[in-house]
Amino acid sequence: MEITTLDSSLPGVRQLQHWIRGRNQLELLLVDSVQVTGSLLWQDPEFLALRGEHEGDPVLINRRMVVSIRSTP
Repeated sequence: MEITTLDSSLPGVRQLQHWIRGRNQLELLLVDSVQVTGSLLWQDPEFLALRGEHEGDPVLINRRMVVSIRSTP
């Protein structure tokens, strides 16, 4: 298995890190048109860890399944 690292010079990676630090609520739209909401706990090259408002353990979402991510008020 090839190990890849996140390139922190990319603006998308920096924006996600900003949202993680700020504990922003996010809306993710997935390729199957499902919308999920929560706060991003961490990211790696393959997955995003999203915790819903009243959930304990995070849901791991494969990056390839995400169409868009936006911060919500």
